[in-house]
Amino acid sequence: MTSTSHDLATADLGGAVLGEALRASDKSLLALGDRHGLPVVIKVLRADEEFWQAKFTHEIRLYQAFTENPPPVRVPKLVHTDGHSVLIIEHISGHPVDTERYPEQPLSAVTLDAVLDTVTAFAQWTPPPGMLAPVFDYPDRVERYHHAGFFDADDRAALHTLLDAAPAPGQVGHGDPLPANLLLTESGGCVLLDFEFTGLFLPGFDLAMLHTLLADTPGAQGAVDALVDEAGIEVPFLINQAMVLSRELRMHTELDAGEFRDKRLALLRPQWDAFRARLHARR
Repeated sequence: MTSTSHDLATADLGGAVLGEALRASDKSLLALGDRHGLPVVIKVLRADEEFWQAKFTHEIRLYQAFTENPPPVRVPKLVHTDGHSVLIIEHISGHPVDTERYPEQPLSAVTLDAVLDTVTAFAQWTPPPGMLAPVFDYPDRVERYHHAGFFDADDRAALHTLLDAAPAPGQVGHGDPLPANLLLTESGGCVLLDFEFTGLFLPGFDLAMLHTLLADTPGAQGAVDALVDEAGIEVPFLINQAMVLSRELRMHTELDAGEFRDKRLALLRPQWDAFRARLHARR
């Protein structure tokens, strides 16, 4: 019996029949399936770590909340869950914006508009009381990345000054709007997938991620900047850029030396320099 078969042998699939396996890792199994004639996506948790168990349960609770209190954008419908390690949702036909973290090909203007419309609309969702909490501690993140050498003393001081004047994180954010988590439907819409990191942020976190990840798409950063200006969230967006860019730099500086690492850092370092210039221009 394969490990995939073993995972499903003891799982409560609620009558769903397994189809093609899409992805299998130590963390989870993702597969297509069918439940009473309805095409579905089956997600089964495999990890024993408390962190991933909590994230999986959190995603289940979000899909349950979406059922009772739908967000202002399309999300897959919840079909079945055992409440802790099995999540079965509606299968929506389409394809991801890209399979890479940083798209190899620029997004079309139509796709870019669909993506930005979707993440900004999702931020307007009103979750049930107590459903969401801040995903991370902003001041603590600044301290950790300062100690790791990404923020210098002036960066640290400037960010703490902005954070001291900022409200508590209170805007809903998807938290992980990677191109692979953005599904383009056959009708031209955009559907958010994977809500493990959804929670409360300072305004503009998802926009800060897209500003970074879509840097090679002409007009993408300008379109994000225009949305930021329109919403009047320049300061929280700047703080979110600090969070996103420092993390991306850490992730990619830790890669083995080579062409892939060099290519990513060549994309990130100019963005880092531009962010720091804007940060210190506010002082």
